[in-house]
Amino acid sequence: MAEDKGVSLSCHAGEKGFVHGDMRMLQRMLSNVLDNAVKYTQSGGSVEVSVTGNGKEEVVVSVNDTGIGIPQSDLLHIFDRFYRCDQSRSQAGTGLGLSLARSIARAHGGDISVASRLNQGSTFTIILPKSASH
Repeated sequence: MAEDKGVSLSCHAGEKGFVHGDMRMLQRMLSNVLDNAVKYTQSGGSVEVSVTGNGKEEVVVSVNDTGIGIPQSDLLHIFDRFYRCDQSRSQAGTGLGLSLARSIARAHGGDISVASRLNQGSTFTIILPKSASH
């Protein structure tokens, strides 16, 4: 999808960190966040995924885009079921993707947060506990 749209997609992985959980659900969580990042980034923009540790017993997945950004007034609601920002209403979708992503992160003992600036992009940060062993 990123290639078809002319959006650069890159991934950087730091230290190894394993997460115990439902692989399909974790893939769905990341897919939902990536789908939004690509969807709301214009051609010529970029989406960068990074996976690191945070010095604790956690794995941190960040999805940073150079997209349209999210208005401050919407940031408190974007993880609510069926919520769609005004600028997203012209795009296909149900408003469930980010709500589901947060539910999956929390079901795995983690969480997801967002920082965003209009016309500069957004960064979604997923924090999940590392598994004790692989």
